Amino acid sequence: MKTKDKAKPFSPSARVRKPLHCIGLIIWAVAAVRAHPQPTELSLTVDGAVKIALDTNLSLQRSALETTGKKRSHDRSWNKVLPTLAVSAGISHPSSLTNSIPPEGNFWTPGLSVSASLSVSTAVIEQIKQARIDYEAGVLSYEQAKQELEAQVRKLFYQVLLLQANTELAAQSLESAQARYEQSAALAAVGQASRLDELSARVDLENQRPALGNAAVAYANALDSFKALLGIDQETPVSLQGTLEYRDYREPAETKPGTSLAIAAAQQTIRTLEAQRKAAWHEAYIPVLRFSWNANPQYRDDSWNDSTGAFSISLGLNIDNFLPWSAAKTQIDGLDDTILSAQLQLTESLRTQEDRIRQYQRSLEQTKASVEALKLNVELAEITYARYEEAYRKGAADYQSLRNAGDTLLQAKNKVQQEQYNLIVTVLELEKELTLPFSY
Repeated sequence: MKTKDKAKPFSPSARVRKPLHCIGLIIWAVAAVRAHPQPTELSLTVDGAVKIALDTNLSLQRSALETTGKKRSHDRSWNKVLPTLAVSAGISHPSSLTNSIPPEGNFWTPGLSVSASLSVSTAVIEQIKQARIDYEAGVLSYEQAKQELEAQVRKLFYQVLLLQANTELAAQSLESAQARYEQSAALAAVGQASRLDELSARVDLENQRPALGNAAVAYANALDSFKALLGIDQETPVSLQGTLEYRDYREPAETKPGTSLAIAAAQQTIRTLEAQRKAAWHEAYIPVLRFSWNANPQYRDDSWNDSTGAFSISLGLNIDNFLPWSAAKTQIDGLDDTILSAQLQLTESLRTQEDRIRQYQRSLEQTKASVEALKLNVELAEITYARYEEAYRKGAADYQSLRNAGDTLLQAKNKVQQEQYNLIVTVLELEKELTLPFSY
């Protein structure tokens, strides 16, 4: 005979153990989230992005550091006209290899040595001028780097907006393809559409998925590049507050070529080379006037005596520099060639800039007209697609016609976005050439 198992005693905690365990997991998860909060989304306008870039960009900080060094050299260039001064102290003891030292000379003699000299030359003045011009070139180089960074940030900002719009457009296209497939399947089920239409709609739907994935990857990559340019952590979510819609841009009445920072930098380069050449010429061919004084007092016989001190004035000139094959002549000839090359390059840059400005102006007008025409195309494509969709639902149009209308609408929207971006980039490039404040 089998014995019945004894009933287990009732435990009040048995019913609540599992719920309490779940509650514990929930509390632990909440505590973990609070301990590791998610980064707060950073909302940026284009002006806000520019401000962050100017404050954090490492390349611009290096340019600022170089400019600071040139300013320091300029501020201290006057020390070239200061005299040099040297002081030393020591003790001496007579010595002899052949004779013994007499008792009266066998002692240590303390002494000092003091010398000062000053060189006066026109080359020093030219070197001081060269330091000032070099500092001005550094300031201009920094402003150029600052302008280039701002233009790069603004163009990348709108590129991210474009790729975001392309991604949203690809998502809408996928959604439309999904709706067309469901509609084709429903019509095929009741015999109002062929199974071939249903299969074609399914193929179109699957083809849209890679397009959305590619658009999303391009958008993510551009956003990462934008964060890197601004020095923002990649884990920080960023949303851009802006639009590709262009404003009515009006070019200033007076636009003169040669006003860009790039042209100004080229002109400053020529001034720097000319200053170097002038300083090298003065150093090679102008005499140097030197003043020198030295004293060597020694303490002997309970007093300080100086029998070797002297003051001198001399005028010196290196005659070798006048030889046609001398190093100084070779240096000056090389600077002459470099200056001529820089002048030719400046002339070429001025001509190229004039061409670029005209091209930007023509492109600007053409792109404005294109945007207006493409917007009209979008409106017409939307009407056409809506009519084909209604006709297909009633069986009055085939699937291929509906698909073509959908592709036309998608392409029209995409072209509008691309042309709006092109217009913004053209405006930014034109403003950079003319050194105007950026309007986008």
